[in-house]
Amino acid sequence: MESGSFLLLLGFLLVLAFVAEEGFQWLKVPPVLVLMACGVALGPLTHVLPPRRFLEAAPAFGALTLLLILFEGGLDLRIRAVLDRFVPGAVLAVAGFSAGFVAAAGVGLVGGLPWPSAAVLGIVLAPISGAIVLPLVGRLGLRPEVRTLAVLEGAFADVLGVLAMAFTGQVITGGGLAGLLALGSLLAAAFSVIVAVAVGLLWPRLTRALADRHFIHVLTFGVALTLWGAAEWTGASGALAVLCFGVTLANEGEILKLLHLGAPRAGEFARTIVARQHQFIAQLTFLVRSFFFVFLGVVVSFKDLPRSLFVEGLAVLVLFVAGRWFVVRALERRGVVALDGVERRTIWMLQPRGLVSAVLAIGATRLGVPGSDAFLGLASLIIIGSNATMAVGLPRRARGSGGAAPTLREATGPGTLECADDRRNQ
Repeated sequence: MESGSFLLLLGFLLVLAFVAEEGFQWLKVPPVLVLMACGVALGPLTHVLPPRRFLEAAPAFGALTLLLILFEGGLDLRIRAVLDRFVPGAVLAVAGFSAGFVAAAGVGLVGGLPWPSAAVLGIVLAPISGAIVLPLVGRLGLRPEVRTLAVLEGAFADVLGVLAMAFTGQVITGGGLAGLLALGSLLAAAFSVIVAVAVGLLWPRLTRALADRHFIHVLTFGVALTLWGAAEWTGASGALAVLCFGVTLANEGEILKLLHLGAPRAGEFARTIVARQHQFIAQLTFLVRSFFFVFLGVVVSFKDLPRSLFVEGLAVLVLFVAGRWFVVRALERRGVVALDGVERRTIWMLQPRGLVSAVLAIGATRLGVPGSDAFLGLASLIIIGSNATMAVGLPRRARGSGGAAPTLREATGPGTLECADDRRNQ
C-alpha cells in the first residue's frame, strides 16, 4: 500500500472510531460493531488490507493492548474507595465472571474440547469488556450507587480475565498445579508485585525533577513497557507487574501510609502527574482499541467459519444471558444490591464482550492450547452477538439517556477529581 493511501486509510479509521463512539446514543449501535464491520469490508470483502500480515503482528499487538488495559485499569483504581465502599462491585464482577466461565467452558466440553482447553475457552469468553462498559455507563440514567456497581464490575472484569489467563498459562506450560508450584510461579507473582510497588513508589520522586518536560508521560509509559518485558524475561508476571505499577502510581499516599513510610512530601504534584498520565494512557487505549476491532474484522473470515462454531456461539450467548439473569437475581436476594425493574434489566444486559476476549484468544493460540485455533473466530462471534444483544436489550430509558460517562474515580467517591474527563476522551 502506498504511503498516501495508508495515511488516508489511517485518518479515515480514526475519524470513524470517534464518530462511532460519540454517535452511539443516537445510532444505538455499539462502536465495536461499526469498527468490526469496517474491518470486514476492508479485509475479506475488498482485500484492501491483507489478513496474513495482520496476523503476523497479532502477538505483539495483543501484548501491547493487554499492557494498556492493565495499566489504565491500575491508574483507575483507588484502594480506599474500592475497599471501603464498593464490595458489591467486586462481588458482581467475580460472580459474573464465574457464570460466564462455567457457560463457555461447558459449551466447549460438549463441543468436544478436552477439559484444559475448555477451561481456557471459559477464561477467554468470561470477562465483560470494561473498555465498552465504562464509557457507556454514564449515559444510562442509573442511580449513582447502581452506576458505581457497573463501573467497578467493568474495571475488575478485564483484570480478572488477564490474570486468570496468566495463571492458566503457567499451569499449562508447567504441567499442572504441581508444576506451577515447582516452578515457583507463586513466588514469581509475589516478586512481580514487590518490584512493581517499589518502582511505582520511586518513580514519582524521580520524575519531580523532570516535571516540566513535555514527554514525561511517554517516559512513564516506557517504564511500564520495561517492567512488563523484564518481568516476563525473569519468569515473573508482566501483567501483574504493570497492573501493580499503575495501582501504586494512583495510590502512592495510601500505600506509603500502609507501609508506615509517611505521607509523600509532594502529594499534590503526584496527583497532577498521575491525572495527566491517565489521560495520556486513555488516549493510547482508545487508539489501540479502535484499530484492534478493525483488525478483528480483517483477520476473521466469517464466511469460512464452520457452522458448528456458529451453533456453539449461539449456545454460549444464550447461556450468558440466562446466567447473568441468575447472578443479578441471586445478588438481589442476598441483599448485595437493590435494583428497580429498569436497573435490573440494564445490569442484566450490560455484559458485552470485547477487546480482552479477542486478545486472550490470540494468547491461547500462542500457548498452543489444543483446539484454540477456533477461539478467535468464536470470540469474534460472541463479541458481535453480545454487543447486539446489549443494544437491543437495554431499556429505552437507559438507551435514551444522555450525559457524560463517569470515570472510576468519579464513581468511587469524593476527593477523586483528578481524571474527570479521562473516559470522555476515549
